[in-house]
Parts: sequence; C-alpha cells; structure tokens
Amino acid sequence: MSAPFRAVAAQNGDWWEIEIISGLPRNMLGVSQARRKSDVERVARSVVAELLDIGPDGIEIDIEFRRASDRGTTAIA
Repeated sequence: MSAPFRAVAAQNGDWWEIEIISGLPRNMLGVSQARRKSDVERVARSVVAELLDIGPDGIEIDIEFRRASDRGTTAIA
C-alpha cells in the first residue's frame, strides 16, 4: 500500500508519544508510544498496519518530531 500517512511524535519525558494524524479512515485513531526516537517510524508503521490489517513494508509515512517545551510543542529534526 502506498497511501501517504502522516504522524507526529512528541517527546514526553523518556518516551515518544506517536499519533497518526492523516491517512487513516475517520473512524480510526492511531496512537502509540516508543522508548527511543529511532523506534518511532517502526512503531508508527506497525500502528497503521495493525489498524488496516496490512503488512508494514509498503507503508509510506512522514513523521514530524516534536519536543515538549515550556512554551508548547516545538518541531525538531
């Protein structure tokens, strides 16, 4: 499947909170968490794959990384 999916990963303490923000049907909510930043993409693909009952290999997903700060959420690379 080559549908584009978008996710936001926000650092919260030692964990990364992941939310799939586009690409899923409206009646589905995709959220999860990862311990390391390096695991975020794999976990996000896994969430989409589980919800849509497809294999994770063909899933294209763009991830925006954010870090919680005193002034809200800030995008990071």
